[in-house]
Amino acid sequence: MNFPSLWRPRLSHTLLNLIVAGYILLALNHGFWNRLHAQFPDGDSRAIIFGLGVFALTMLLLELLGPGRLQRPIAALLILIAAGASYFERDFGVLIDREMVRNIFETTPTESGQLITPRMIVTLLLIGVLPALLVFWPKMRRVAPLHQLWRWPLGVMASFALMAAALFSHYKDYSALLRERHDVMGAYQPGASLAATWHFASEQWKAADPVVHAYGTDAAPGPYLAAATKPVLLVLFVGETARAQNFGLNGYARDTTPELSKRDVIGFSAATSCGTSTAVSVHCMFSGLGKSGYSRSEALSRENLLDVLSHAGLEVKWYDNNTGDQTVAKRIGWSRIDREIAPAACAEECTDEVFLPIIRKTAKEITTDTVLVLHMIGSHGPAYSRRYPRERAAFLPDCQSTQFSDCTAEEIVNAYDNSIRETDHVIAQSIDILEAQDRVIPALVFVSDHGESLGENGLYLHAAPAFMAPPEQINVPFVLWLSARFTSTFKLDRSCLSQGAAQPISHDNLFSTVLGLLNVDTRVRDPNLDLTNGC
Repeated sequence: MNFPSLWRPRLSHTLLNLIVAGYILLALNHGFWNRLHAQFPDGDSRAIIFGLGVFALTMLLLELLGPGRLQRPIAALLILIAAGASYFERDFGVLIDREMVRNIFETTPTESGQLITPRMIVTLLLIGVLPALLVFWPKMRRVAPLHQLWRWPLGVMASFALMAAALFSHYKDYSALLRERHDVMGAYQPGASLAATWHFASEQWKAADPVVHAYGTDAAPGPYLAAATKPVLLVLFVGETARAQNFGLNGYARDTTPELSKRDVIGFSAATSCGTSTAVSVHCMFSGLGKSGYSRSEALSRENLLDVLSHAGLEVKWYDNNTGDQTVAKRIGWSRIDREIAPAACAEECTDEVFLPIIRKTAKEITTDTVLVLHMIGSHGPAYSRRYPRERAAFLPDCQSTQFSDCTAEEIVNAYDNSIRETDHVIAQSIDILEAQDRVIPALVFVSDHGESLGENGLYLHAAPAFMAPPEQINVPFVLWLSARFTSTFKLDRSCLSQGAAQPISHDNLFSTVLGLLNVDTRVRDPNLDLTNGC
């Protein structure tokens, strides 16, 4: 890129890297400095020395990745990466880790478009694009190719030596910091983003074409399921971003579940999620691996709950109003919702009311035992106001913007609570449809994939790294509805189930509980995790 009519300073390779490293560290690492200051407050010299070490690390990245004529493109790219990460950290409290990178790659155009606001564009132009362009302004003093052979490794080694010297100057303190405060370096940019991208790419490479091992092939209908006189229909709602703290059934001060409170449901009030993002939690809850045993590669390399149900002879259907099945339904197939089946629910983006005709049609037409999995859009942010129709907005004023800085804290919570009320409405209406259709034996399960931060401790949205996940992002609602026909057919004691509603449960329970509810006999069902066991 040339600036022929402008005066252009002449800089050495090292001086340009020093300027870029200084800009990145001082202007684009607000979160890193805040966390470091919290660890070493009041002008502690250890904070200054650690900062110098991280400055050397930034120089190391610039030297290592940008030798010769690669210098300016690499420097510009690192500025853009750091600027983007800095914006989301400052505005939403979001740190970039492997799962956040996965979310970036797997998000839909609609979801990503909701994050693009005028404020975001202007901010990134000022702190990212403009400085990245300015990298190409100076003229560079280039050394001869022969000199480059020793200059590049020397620059790398010098940066590494300075970083090591800073680290070992207070090794005991810094090693404790790096071991116990992962969020400090998790906020350092562009290092954290580069590391997260590398880990994501490595995992994708290893899991690119997994060999899927059979699991639960011994599954078969138990005596109650086999003796059912009508088709059994279990509707499994996989919710999105509903947090337990704002769920009326769990004791929230606001009545965000007015319709469910009038239905005979069991609300498990102490449920926790496997992860803080859809990509982790959906895989984990269907895998049967449990949170402690879960890894994405392990989940991809064996069959899951849907396969086990299929082995038992049940028909499994997945309909999606979100980001897809996350490969969970890869072998049984899945369908994205059709806007034409409920045009009134899809005026802008489809609300979850779009599922009601699907439930009605399934209950009316099935002739075999069926599990209907419905993946909701739920309370997915930041566009909470698009998750419910205006006429059902109970809490006002509600935030209509996807840029939270445009709204007050009260308006953000109002919009979020309205989205929870919409979920309540959809589930309650689904129960009514199932109850009214006496040709099936119905039951319904609702569980959210993860929660949401609404500004607590400066955090918004979800997908916080596991080491710093707040309770708002991991406490989720878990609701069970059983028709009288279902409890009678499967000899279930509803009062027994209700007695355990306040006990701690988690996504780990879903796999075995669904098998237990449906009386599917298989060695892979864990009685200790089956909420129906003993009832």
